[in-house]
Amino acid sequence: MVIKGKKSQLVFPAIMVFIIVFAATVQLITPIKDQIITARDTDKLDCTNTSISVGQKGACILVDLALPYFLGITLAGAASYFTLKKGMFG
Repeated sequence: MVIKGKKSQLVFPAIMVFIIVFAATVQLITPIKDQIITARDTDKLDCTNTSISVGQKGACILVDLALPYFLGITLAGAASYFTLKKGMFG
């Protein structure tokens, strides 16, 4: 059976890429979470201290946002690749 539209043939590789990116993202959650905990520790940024500088508070906020941004960017990128209207290579 021959499919006339070439765009429909790209759905299966796009689904496979999405699944691979999703699986890699899920596997990277734990190491990233461990690094965030290490960075927020009292030896590094000391984010639990209330008398830290404004710059350190900003760094603590950015470190806290690393995991949600990582998840959002990777999953949005995989989803945009999945819904891409062009061919796979341009």
